[in-house]
Amino acid sequence: MQERIEIVVDGSGDGHSVALFPEEEVFFSYERGASNNEAEFNAVILALEHLPEHSHARIRTDSQVVVWHLSEYQKSRHPTFFRKKVAIKDLIVTKNIRLDIQWIPRKQNDADRFLKHYIASLCGAGGAEPLYRRVRRLENENSQLKARLKRAMKMLERRNAISPDPIPLQLQ
Repeated sequence: MQERIEIVVDGSGDGHSVALFPEEEVFFSYERGASNNEAEFNAVILALEHLPEHSHARIRTDSQVVVWHLSEYQKSRHPTFFRKKVAIKDLIVTKNIRLDIQWIPRKQNDADRFLKHYIASLCGAGGAEPLYRRVRRLENENSQLKARLKRAMKMLERRNAISPDPIPLQLQ
């Protein structure tokens, strides 16, 4: 009996996709203009393209949309999802792949970390600071900025500095 290959996939809202194979073998792809759900489908396609023929694999994803569509719980009415589902089924049949798909919580998706590092490296995160550390630092700074903004908004609300009516913008 053939051993099952465990793969974790993820997609981002900017069109990047990642497939994480055992032993941290990682594959990336990009589709310009793809939504996060389309990128999630692309990640599954990417994984299937890199699987050998006659494989048995389990793909884990944090995308409920992908799991629902591929496990027949939901009919693909969205034309792009339908096309991607057909491409996935074609790869499964052509390569004679036995596939299980499983939803996992976002916090358990290890592929997400690789995708964030990859995107950060594309944005020029090359300096002396290790990439994984820079991504964590940027995530931390982002959450700190959100917290500061929230505190500032509450302070302004207490001072009644925010008008309930929208203020028209004047362009100069």
